[in-house]
Amino acid sequence: MATESQIPLVVGAGPVGLTMANELARHGVRCRIIDQAKARSETSKALGIFPRTLEVFSAMEIADRFLAAGQQLEGISIHQRESVQTINFSAVASPFPFILSLPQSETERLLSEHLAAQGIEVERELSLNSLEQSAQCVRAHLHHADGREEVFETPWLFGCDGAHSGTRHALGLNFSGARYDESFILADLQLDPAPERGHLHLYFGAEGILGLIPFSDNWWRVVANIPPDSRSQELPEVTLSDLQTLVDTRGPAGMRLSDPIWISRFHISHRIVDEFRKLRVFLLGDAAHIHSPAGGQGMNTGIQDAFNLAWKVALVIKGRAPAHLLASYQLEREPVARHVLNLTDRITRLATLRHPLVQSLRDFLLPVVGGTAFVSGKVAEQLSELAISYRSSPVVENLGSGRLRAGDRAPDAELRDKNGQARRLFELFRRPRHVLLLFLGSRPEKLDQAPGLDAVLEGLPSELIDRYRIGRGEGLKRAELFDLSGNAHSTYDLVDGGVILVRPDGYVAFRDPEFDPARLSQYFGRNFVF
Repeated sequence: MATESQIPLVVGAGPVGLTMANELARHGVRCRIIDQAKARSETSKALGIFPRTLEVFSAMEIADRFLAAGQQLEGISIHQRESVQTINFSAVASPFPFILSLPQSETERLLSEHLAAQGIEVERELSLNSLEQSAQCVRAHLHHADGREEVFETPWLFGCDGAHSGTRHALGLNFSGARYDESFILADLQLDPAPERGHLHLYFGAEGILGLIPFSDNWWRVVANIPPDSRSQELPEVTLSDLQTLVDTRGPAGMRLSDPIWISRFHISHRIVDEFRKLRVFLLGDAAHIHSPAGGQGMNTGIQDAFNLAWKVALVIKGRAPAHLLASYQLEREPVARHVLNLTDRITRLATLRHPLVQSLRDFLLPVVGGTAFVSGKVAEQLSELAISYRSSPVVENLGSGRLRAGDRAPDAELRDKNGQARRLFELFRRPRHVLLLFLGSRPEKLDQAPGLDAVLEGLPSELIDRYRIGRGEGLKRAELFDLSGNAHSTYDLVDGGVILVRPDGYVAFRDPEFDPARLSQYFGRNFVF
């Protein structure tokens, strides 16, 4: 674990901050995590956990706890006049081909419990007042609930403190964007009769959009937009009667609402900072980018910010990677955040169209375009965040051609070990280190014809990089794992063999179909300290 002088500071104990702290701990770096709230949130807030985020939790070895607590949704049903289009997640290429509906309060509970099991507790009623930076450290000025002031020196500080981030304000960063004219109503309650619980339901109507989302114990989330002119008015509290009127107008006939446990009205914005990092301070999640809740991408994107950054920080703190590795955080995540912002903005504007003629055009085109399996599959892939790629990152290198390239998410595949037991690539990727895969292919002699490769492999530290030789078929003496069907070789576009290096966050760092030891050695030399 890190020494006392190396302890990083995580500000904010929502899902993003908790993921960051958990990931640092998993990679062998102890941190402090603080939050100004007295207790963990008890409201449901963000509900949807998408396949890529479940893969993150699987790598953390806590996915089973989430699956036990949440409800699996097969997809999204879009109701429009007399038609229904379905975005089905069952075909997405993930071990988790569904949306998991789980209240954010439960997400925070599960992440907090896992963090506590690693010996780290959230320090509550502790807020960041200000900070100063030098070339060596960050001096964080902290305020305790009893009035005590603390100055904590840390090598790295991570602002995971939400849309109103005190960390972002302390850095003086611009949060460019705008607030939507529409405001929204949100409530958690009971419905009778309820729609089919295997889907998230969206209703498009002339008055606006209505969303019905099932979650635990037969509860439902209701969300609806309110006309733009309400923004300038003094808005009264929303009542159950108001919600019933909205559902009567926009939803299925005869549905009755009851037993509300939470009703809220809110405005939404789309904003992003220009800098995700300033010297030794990083911004993650809503502190760096906020989106419309359309598509449910906000929490998922923030969790993946943390998953992208934590392993890099851990390697730098341990002295096993150069500090320039950390520059890749903004270069990789900022384009993703902008894409999510643009996607959710388009969905929001489409859903809240108010001009009758434009609504008619939307209502005509959606069944035509959205009714095809191809379009439905592409939408599911985008929302799943499985298509995210870092191909343009300076810390990935791709040699040769192929569908799969360095920077892409490393896909799963089934293999067999020497005892005939099934092994999945995703199991290998769970360990907090890089994984080097040598696909021997249809020409295993290529490996022997790569002079110097064995010397490169023998020089790799086992605590940083796991190595596996994968035979195509069975019986190759030099292989530890066997691709009996050839599917793994095909999936990685290396039928004739080649080298794949997978990062701890599950993305391809290096790809070479030719076993070039010099290029592999050069890559390690640029990105590691051995």
